[in-house]
Amino acid sequence: MVGTRHKDRGFVLVNALILVAALAAVSVFLLSRSEAGRARLVSGSGAEQISLNLDAFDAFAFETLARDLNGIDHLGEAWAKPLPPVDLARGQVTGSLQDMQGRFNVNWLVDADNLVAQNAFDSLLKILVLSPELGRDIRAFLQPGGPSDRAVWRQMQPALDPVGGAVLTLDQLRAIPSLSDENFTKMQPYLTALPGDSTLNVNTAKPEVLAAFLPNLPPATRARLLAARDQDPFQSTTDFLAAARLPTEEEREGQGDEVDPLLLTEQHISVASEWFLVQSQTKIDKLTARRETVLHRKGRPPVFDVLWRQTRRP
Repeated sequence: MVGTRHKDRGFVLVNALILVAALAAVSVFLLSRSEAGRARLVSGSGAEQISLNLDAFDAFAFETLARDLNGIDHLGEAWAKPLPPVDLARGQVTGSLQDMQGRFNVNWLVDADNLVAQNAFDSLLKILVLSPELGRDIRAFLQPGGPSDRAVWRQMQPALDPVGGAVLTLDQLRAIPSLSDENFTKMQPYLTALPGDSTLNVNTAKPEVLAAFLPNLPPATRARLLAARDQDPFQSTTDFLAAARLPTEEEREGQGDEVDPLLLTEQHISVASEWFLVQSQTKIDKLTARRETVLHRKGRPPVFDVLWRQTRRP
């Protein structure tokens, strides 16, 4: 009987240990789920706050541009100054605004009859030390209907069938087989993708872009023009044409058929802008994100439309 009782006690003890181990495992499982849930909650809260921080910078950009009512846009204005990091309730945000009309609009190339833009693009490629063949391939990609020679596109993995026409973002050009990442990065600061009827703002145009549109202007004269622009922005397109030694519309009418069709005219340029790029960055603890927003400002008082918005989270 004593031996039986010892066996029963041993059996009960083993069962108790098994039960304790099982309960411990359940406890660990529940705690781990609780911790994972808490981590997901914190992460979700941080992700939501990141969006709010970036939204706040977009709102700041809209307000800054809404207050700009002087009729011209230049690089000495408040909107053109980068915003240093600003502490928010949670995290930081920083960013800048850029005038997209200070760049070469690749969608001008869709119109084969826009000889001014076609010629300027060739000049810009030369300034950037890029091959004419690359310009040919970009034009083919943008022309209505797409490239006539599609053999190289069919050989891609996966095969592509470009339809041509205007692009919404510059990144769409990355699909061109002959455009390397290195050359795209080289071109990107000088290009933009806007509606084809946009104009070049001569007050904010990058020196390389302006040089591409003024190939016949001596470098020394162009340097003086840029220096004068930075000190005293052009108040009208007529003022710019005079400084660039180009005929005004009235002067061209007097010259008749002798006018060079490659010369920059009032219809190609402006001294004010409607299209801006908002670039922002935020950080909350270890979470970071970047956003690009292209916005359209129209009218006085201005009304804003977002052309596109892209947020990148590592």
